[in-house]
Amino acid sequence: MIIGAGVVGLSVAYYAASAGAKVIVLEKGEIGAGSSWGNAGLIVPSFFEPLPGPGVISEGLKHLFDEQGYFGISFRPDLRLIYWLARFARHCNRREFYLHAELFMKLNHEGLQVHLELARLGGLEYDFSQKGLLYLFLTRNRLSQARERAARARDSGIVSEVLSGEVVRALEPAAGRAVIGGIRYVTDAGLDPARFVEWLARQASAWGVRIMTQSEVFDFRLGRNRVNSVLTTKGEFKSEQVVLAGGAWLAPLSRHLGVNLPVEGGKGISQTFSKPKMNVRQPLILEEHHVAVSPLSNALRITGALELSGLDLTLNPDRVRGIHRSAGRYLPLIEPLHPSEIWRGLRPCTPDGLPLVGRLHSVNNVIVAGGHDTKGMTLGPLTGQYVTRLLAGQSFGDFEPRLRPARFWL
Repeated sequence: MIIGAGVVGLSVAYYAASAGAKVIVLEKGEIGAGSSWGNAGLIVPSFFEPLPGPGVISEGLKHLFDEQGYFGISFRPDLRLIYWLARFARHCNRREFYLHAELFMKLNHEGLQVHLELARLGGLEYDFSQKGLLYLFLTRNRLSQARERAARARDSGIVSEVLSGEVVRALEPAAGRAVIGGIRYVTDAGLDPARFVEWLARQASAWGVRIMTQSEVFDFRLGRNRVNSVLTTKGEFKSEQVVLAGGAWLAPLSRHLGVNLPVEGGKGISQTFSKPKMNVRQPLILEEHHVAVSPLSNALRITGALELSGLDLTLNPDRVRGIHRSAGRYLPLIEPLHPSEIWRGLRPCTPDGLPLVGRLHSVNNVIVAGGHDTKGMTLGPLTGQYVTRLLAGQSFGDFEPRLRPARFWL
C-alpha cells in the first residue's frame, strides 16, 4: 500500500507492480496534487547542492522579510518548526555541504539514467527533452561562484560550458542586455510534470495497480511493531507493507505512527503563460533570484520561491509579483505577459537536505520515501526503484545508510 500519488508514490507503484507486487495507491486529493503537478519539470544533474550550507542562513535572512523575495518563513506557534530550524542551522556547515553535494552528484546521475530509460518508453507522451540547462547571471560575483561549482562538477563528470553574455544571447535570444554571462550544463533535461505523473499512473495501472484518489488516510491500526490496517475516508485497508510517500504530509502521517519525521513544507509557486508571444529555447535558471524558466508545449512556465509554510497553501500576491518581476530582469519580454495559471505546491524538506528512504525501526512494515525538497522530479523514479528493492527485502546499495530515516533517531 502506497500513501501518496505524486511522482515518488507513482514511481514506487510502477516499479513494485512490474516486479510482481500487488499494489494499491491511496491519495487524499488527485494525482500529482502535492508538488508534482505544476513544478518546473526539470531533471537536473547540475543541481547537486543541498539546501543547508555555509552562508545559507545569512543569505536567507536578507530575504526573510521581503515579501517579494525568493525565501520566506511562515512563522506559527509550533515547536516542531523551531526544532526543524535549529536542526537545519546545525547542518549549515562546510563539511556536510560538500559531503552531501558529492552524494547528490551520484544520486542525480543515477536519477537521470532512470529518466532516460523511461523516456525511451514514453517520453513523447510527456514532452521529455534533453536540451541541457542554461544558468543566467546578472552579477560577476555570482558568476564567479558558479564557475567554481561547475569546476567541482566537471571533476565528477558533469559536463558544462561557461559562456559570455554575447554567446548567451546567441543561444537564448530572449536574454536581455543585463545578463553578463551563463553556464550551460549539457546533460540536464526537462519534461511536462503533469503529463509525466499522468503517464506514470497509466503505466502503473497497466501493471494492475489500483489508484484511489480522494481517499485520505487519517489513522492506522497498529499491532506489535507493525501497521495492521490503514483507516481512510473510503474505508479500512490491510496490507503487508506500507509506503509513506505523502510529500509534505509525511510529518502528520508519521505522527499517527508515533514517529516525528522532520519534514517541513517548502512552498513553491509557478506561473504558466499559455501561447505566449515569446518563449525560450531551453530551460533556464535565473541564478541570483532562484527562478526556473521552463518551455512547455504551447506554454512558458516560471517557478520560484521557497517559503517554509508547513501545510499552508496561502498565496502571497507580493511573492507572485516578485517572481514575475525577477524573471523580467533577465528576460525583458516576459514582463508584459499575464499568467493563465498560478499554481503552488509544497516541497517536502528535511533539515539536512537529504531524502528519507528506508524502513522505520519502530514500525517495521512501513517504508518512508520522500523529503526530496527541490529534487523530487529528478530523483522520484530512482526512489521508486530503491523502495522496490526494500519491499523485496533487498538493499539498494551504498547510499542506503545515508538516506535512512534512522539518521534522525527514528
